Amino acid sequence: GSSVSTEFLVHTYGKHMFTCKIVCEYKKKLICGIDIESGNPPDEPRNVSCIQHGTDGHPICTWDKGRLTYINTTYVIQ
Repeated sequence: GSSVSTEFLVHTYGKHMFTCKIVCEYKKKLICGIDIESGNPPDEPRNVSCIQHGTDGHPICTWDKGRLTYINTTYVIQ
C-alpha cells in the first residue's frame, strides 16, 4: 500500500543494474529491478567503401564507425 522512488546518476559508460529489495522476516526479497546501458550515440559513418567482384558477387563494405559507443550498436547499409 505504499510507494518509494529514487533518483541516481550514472557517471560511467557500460552496463549498470539497479534492484529494489525488501526485508521480510530478516530476509531480503527482490521485488523489482532494471538494467541500464549507458554510452554515446553512434556517429554518422564516414569513408564508406563497397566493392563487389563480378555481377553476381556479394558487396563487401567498410567504414569508419567514429567514436566508441560503449553499447551494442548495429549498422545497416541500404
